[in-house]
Order: sequence, then structure tokens, then C-alpha cells
Amino acid sequence: MQRFLMSFLLGGLVAGGAVADSKPVGNEPLTAEAMKAELFGIQMSGIVVQTGQRWSECIEPGGRTLYEFEGYRSEGLLEVTDKAEACFTYPGTGTSCFRGQRAPRGYMFRPVGGGAAFHANKIERGVKKCITSDLVG
Repeated sequence: MQRFLMSFLLGGLVAGGAVADSKPVGNEPLTAEAMKAELFGIQMSGIVVQTGQRWSECIEPGGRTLYEFEGYRSEGLLEVTDKAEACFTYPGTGTSCFRGQRAPRGYMFRPVGGGAAFHANKIERGVKKCITSDLVG
């Protein structure tokens, strides 16, 4: 009986481990659904991978964005496409689309068509309204 109980408990641990292993562990591409669930209502900041320059972006639940890079600040809009691309539109620079993936700390965004990659290594969730003074400055 004791052997049966131990086997039963060990079997539960192994099965529990298999269930736990099915969770995302990092570095997987973000689906359109994941982007819609995770990128709206956040403030994120990080670096441009190739240059180390700092940037910050706040995204309201409705898609309005505030972006800051090297002292330049702009208000824009985020839309997520069915192709799992996060497309940011800003006056003066137009629309830029990125594919995202989870990174060990935050997210990595790579532009569609090539260019500099953005690593978001600080994420604040639950943002309702973006305020310019909250951006990196």
C-alpha cells in the first residue's frame, strides 16, 4: 500500500511537471492574440540593441501611444495585424511594423523588412492613460 501511494504521488509530480512544461518559457514569437492581450495598457522601456540608445513607449488600452527616443516625443497609434505584426503609426515618420517575441526580460521587437531591434526590458502593466511626464526623459 505504501509503495502504491508513493508511486501515485510520484506519478502526480511527473504529470504536473509535464503540464508546467507546456507554458511559454521565453523567446517564442508573439502571436497576434498574444500581442493584443499583452501590448495594450502597458508602459515599456529599453534599448536599441545595435546602439544601446534608450527609448520608452506607453500604450493605452485603446491603442493610443506616446513614444520617446533621444528627447524626441510623439503621440501615435498601435494596431496589431492578423500577421502578428505590431504596427506603430506616428506623424512625420509614418507606420513601422514589428514582429515581437518574448525575451528573458520583457520583449524583443524586430522591424519587418530589417533595421534596428528594440529590446523592452522594463514592462509596467495596467496602464490606463499615458502621460508624457512618465516617459524616459
